[in-house]
Amino acid sequence: MWTEKHRPRSLEEMVGNEEARAKLVLWLKKWKPGARAALLLGPPGTGKTTSVHLVAEKLGYQLIELNASDARTKDKLSKKVGEAMASSSLLEGSTAIFLDEVDGLAGRADYGATDFIKDAVKRSGVPLLMAANDPASDEVRKLGTATTTIEFRRADDQAVLKRLQAVSKAEGLRMGDDEMARIARAANGDLRAAVNFLQSGIAAQKDEEVTAAESVNAFFDAPDEKAALRALRAYPGQPREKMRDLFTAVTRSRVHEERKAAALEVLSRADVVMGRMMRGKDWRLLRYLDSMLAAELWKALGDGGPRYTLDAVPWPLQLRIWNDSKKLKDIALLAGKRLGTSQKGFLVRDMPFVLLLCADRGFREGLVRSLELEENYDVFLAKEAAKPPRR
Repeated sequence: MWTEKHRPRSLEEMVGNEEARAKLVLWLKKWKPGARAALLLGPPGTGKTTSVHLVAEKLGYQLIELNASDARTKDKLSKKVGEAMASSSLLEGSTAIFLDEVDGLAGRADYGATDFIKDAVKRSGVPLLMAANDPASDEVRKLGTATTTIEFRRADDQAVLKRLQAVSKAEGLRMGDDEMARIARAANGDLRAAVNFLQSGIAAQKDEEVTAAESVNAFFDAPDEKAALRALRAYPGQPREKMRDLFTAVTRSRVHEERKAAALEVLSRADVVMGRMMRGKDWRLLRYLDSMLAAELWKALGDGGPRYTLDAVPWPLQLRIWNDSKKLKDIALLAGKRLGTSQKGFLVRDMPFVLLLCADRGFREGLVRSLELEENYDVFLAKEAAKPPRR
């Protein structure tokens, strides 16, 4: 992906939020044991994570990065942060710990996670940096007294345009200034979204982008191949999620089995391209993936037959989600991150199969260990797997 390929390699390459980055540099230079942690606040795509990495590199710090939403309770967080602090003492030179997505802690049921962080700030022998998207979240408010807030704002259109021009030059693109300016405005200050738009050729308003279901259904309803390609490129998620949603629509479609088999054959070959792209990080293949799907999958089933909706959840699973939403959503959030998909996507597409597989004790225990879930989740999954399907 161009967002990774063209991620700034130095502070000088970054655009926007100059004052915030200067404040971060000053904080890290002056940091002493017992001082407040740095809390970077701002919307996604404003450069918080990249700034932490580049400032640490500039000042000679080795960075240990953790994700708070992967360890949301006090016990899990203390284990991970404790291991990071222990690791920092073994590394040569200066070390800093970066805790990302602290607004992803478990909220009112965080079991002391935020209190633990506040205590860790006081006793840490290394700088502790944190980042969050939502300044109004309960977790951010709880951390207020232990942190120095550094606010990151959305970049203005000129700053976004400057970044797009640099990426365009590096990729050898030929794009007019007016078209690039439209992309800059469409990104609404999100630099990451702007680069994604440039790569995919989408200049739709970010806040008005279509949903996954609308994109997939527009693809199958498209009057011609060009419209099908536009619908695919408007898809709001990652390529892997797009493939899964197309697969879901095809498998649920009520079309002749020969046509469905032909469509699945196209998806199978597209998945091979996807695998090569992911393994080799050859993001140039992405442009061929959409073209391949528009040329072959649309021709196989592009008559409005397949339909996709995120609400197409089996009724028994809907009841389980309503009755046990907390635990199921916890599992979906953690497992989805491992697979590179959303929490909702995992609930819809994968959870029914996971619950069936959890009838096997070995699979269930392995899942609980892999996701670092509490022991009571093993009991919960065993009960869910034992429930007979309702019709």
